[in-house]
Amino acid sequence: MGLGTAAAGIRESAHSSIRRYFDLAADRLRLHPEMRRLLSVPFRELTVELPLRRDDDRLQLFRGYRVQHNGVRGPVLGPVRFQSGLEIETLRAEAESMTWLSAVAGVPFGGAAGGVACDPEQLSRKEIERLVCRYTARVHHVLGVYHDVCASGVNAGSEAMLWMAEEYSALQKDTVPAVLGKPAERGGLPEADKIVGRAIAALVLRAAQDKEISPSGLRVAVQSLDRSAFYTAFALLEAGCIVVAISEERGTLYCSSGIDMQSLATHLGDTGALAEFEGAAEAGDIHTIDCDALVLAAPECTLNAAAANRVRARMVLETSALVITPEAEHSLATRDVLVVPDLVAAAAPVLAANAEWTHNVQRLSPVQDKLEREIAIALLHSYEQIRERSQRDKISLRMGAYCAAIDRVARSERLRVA
Repeated sequence: MGLGTAAAGIRESAHSSIRRYFDLAADRLRLHPEMRRLLSVPFRELTVELPLRRDDDRLQLFRGYRVQHNGVRGPVLGPVRFQSGLEIETLRAEAESMTWLSAVAGVPFGGAAGGVACDPEQLSRKEIERLVCRYTARVHHVLGVYHDVCASGVNAGSEAMLWMAEEYSALQKDTVPAVLGKPAERGGLPEADKIVGRAIAALVLRAAQDKEISPSGLRVAVQSLDRSAFYTAFALLEAGCIVVAISEERGTLYCSSGIDMQSLATHLGDTGALAEFEGAAEAGDIHTIDCDALVLAAPECTLNAAAANRVRARMVLETSALVITPEAEHSLATRDVLVVPDLVAAAAPVLAANAEWTHNVQRLSPVQDKLEREIAIALLHSYEQIRERSQRDKISLRMGAYCAAIDRVARSERLRVA
C-alpha cells in the first residue's frame, strides 16, 4: 500500500503525518469508527503557566504542557522537552507516536509527551533549573510511576531529569520518582547512550541483510540527537563498516574514505567540539551524503519531500519520531530505498526506558552488559515481527508497524470496555 500524496496546500507537520499514517492503517484494519475516534485523540491534556523569576529579577511567564494519549496497556511514558516555539499539537503527535512505538516494542506503556515553550539558549543554567522544577511542580499531580512517567527529550538531558526527579521526590515523599533518563549514580542506566547506540548499530546490520549489502565496506552516515551516535559509529566500525559522516548536536563531519572515530573521540575530549577535526570536512546537510545507510535522528518532519529527493542512501533508519513525512516516504519508495520506520528504529530508547523503570520500581541495580544484550535482542525481534507482517501483507514496514500497533492497542481497549 502506497502512502500517496498530500492534497496541495496542506502543511507538513507531525500532526498531519501521524494522522495520515493512522488513517491508512485504520482503513486497512477496517477499524470501527468508534475505535478510530477513541484511539486518535489524547485522553488527557494539561496546560500550565510557569512564572519564572529571572536572574535580573524580572518575572517572565512560560507555558508548559503534558499530553497523555492512551494508557490502556500500562502507565503512559513520554519525553519532556524545553524548546522554542513548542506547540501542544506537536506534543499530541509525539504522545500518540509513543503509544504505537511502545506497542510495537512490546513494552507495557502507553504514550505521553510534555514540555515547556522556551529558548534554553536565552536562559542561564540556574534559570533553566528553576524552570524545570517549576514545571515539575505544576504537573506532578498527573505523574506517577504507575500512571505517567517522564523521559528525557529535546534539551532535557540527564541533568534536567535529575532536577525533575529531585523536585518530584520533594513533593511526593517516599515514592519512586516518575522520571527516567537520570544519571547512572541516581538510578539511571549505566552508559545508556552506549546501550542505545549499539542496539541501533545491530539494527543497521540486520536491515543491510535485507538489502543484500555486506557489512564489510557498508558506507554509513549516522545522525543522533544525543551522544548515542558515537557508539553506533564505533559498533559499525567494529563490524567492518565505513562511517563516512557523523552528526550530532555540535555539527556534522564528512569524510568519503571514512572518519577516524578514535581520533575524533580524542579531538572531542580535547576541544569539546566537532569543528576543525583534521581529515574531515564540516557538512551542512547529512541527507545528501553518498552512503549505503543513513541513520537519521532529527526533529519532526525534517526529511520532507524536497529533502527526500536529495537522499542518496539505499536505506534510511528513522531513529527519532516522525522525522519522515508521508510525501518523503513516497518519494523514497519510488526509488526502492528501504525505510525502517520510527516505530521500529526509535524503539531502543523506549526499551532502555523500560529497563530503567523496571529496575527503579524493583529497586535493583542494572547490569550493563546484560541490558545491552537484552535491548539489542528485543529491538531486532520487533524488526523481525514487523518485517514478517510487511512481507505477508505486501505493505511497507511503516504500515506493518502501524497496523500491528493499532491492532494491539485496540485489542486491549476492547477487553476494557467488554
